[in-house]
Amino acid sequence: MKTTRGYRMTARAAAAEQTHRRILDAARVRFLGAPYEEVTLAAIAAEAGVSTQTLLNRFGSKEGLVVEFATEFSREIDSLRATARAGDPRSAVRVVLRQYEMMGDLNIRTLALEDRIPALAEVSRMGREHHQAWLEETFGALLPSDSRARRTMLLALYAATDVYLWKLLRRDLGASLAETARVMERLVRGALAPPG
Repeated sequence: MKTTRGYRMTARAAAAEQTHRRILDAARVRFLGAPYEEVTLAAIAAEAGVSTQTLLNRFGSKEGLVVEFATEFSREIDSLRATARAGDPRSAVRVVLRQYEMMGDLNIRTLALEDRIPALAEVSRMGREHHQAWLEETFGALLPSDSRARRTMLLALYAATDVYLWKLLRRDLGASLAETARVMERLVRGALAPPG
């Protein structure tokens, strides 16, 4: 009897995990493909093969779902960023551009709404913190020991690798990926140069 109950509980947990995964996969497709306001829970639920109520029971709201999606996506981005070679501007820029080509448009849409939707403000805050921490880790050995000079250099590195720069070059000015990489790398090298 205990074995049967244990099997049922394990099967139930596995089914719940599969449902969770299907919902997050459907959310990823929807959030990457359309503006936040156009994404509906009903569409995500239908794509995941669950009811809207099941989705709400799991995530509470659209905002809860987007935070969960962003948290999971940030782990994927962290894995990608871990492939950058420490202190290597070219490697860092390639990694950042792979990230932005995958989700830069979503980042821009999220940033445009962060003042109106608290969940998106939280997603943006997490993204900024992760980006700054990654820059510090990647270029830590090249950063000055003086705290003020260190902060200035980190801010310059942030600006040189920010999603808004990607948008400006790729979307607004129509630069190729190769051109964008060259510009960003030049800016990163400039940010790392000693002052004066």
